[in-house]
Amino acid sequence: MSKQSKLTGADYLLLLLYLDNCSAINGAIRITKMMFLFNMEIAPILKKKGVSICEDDLPKFSAYNYGPFSKDVYEQVELFQSIGFIKVKNLYATEEMSEVDDWEESAFETEFSEGSCQYSSNQDGKLMQYKLLSLGKKYVESEIIPQLTNDQLAVLTIYKQRIVHTSPKMILRYVYTKYPEMTENSLIKDEVLGK
Repeated sequence: MSKQSKLTGADYLLLLLYLDNCSAINGAIRITKMMFLFNMEIAPILKKKGVSICEDDLPKFSAYNYGPFSKDVYEQVELFQSIGFIKVKNLYATEEMSEVDDWEESAFETEFSEGSCQYSSNQDGKLMQYKLLSLGKKYVESEIIPQLTNDQLAVLTIYKQRIVHTSPKMILRYVYTKYPEMTENSLIKDEVLGK
């Protein structure tokens, strides 16, 4: 493992898009909750496997309308899209609970005033797909992969596969059950938990 710089949350976002043959991640629920669960559960595993992770370099999350939300993740996505590392595409929403995907957590206009945020979106009923492009792939292969061992990459590959193959509703149920403090502002808490 090379001792370059520490990897950031943005690096892990790109790496997760790269792993598993660059399979796309469908849905803002998946990408947001993927990074939240990375912070909470995968980063500690990687630390035990020798990866130096500084919590200050990971995206910050707060309880919002659909559970854990991170402005940092969406700023990273927008940046990577603008520099040609990833492609974000609207798909027709067909998954269970996909109607909530991207209501408040996708391409949005943000107004900041005195520390409060208001989000509006015209993405109702859309499903966003996040895919790594060749420029992003080259960056991951040259700058990120050399910093990790095969064992560390295996943990991340298994994690991505679980996220990609789990329905948004099940991801939400897991997050809402395990991290109830992140559901205090949720508009869909009763629906997710079946109440």
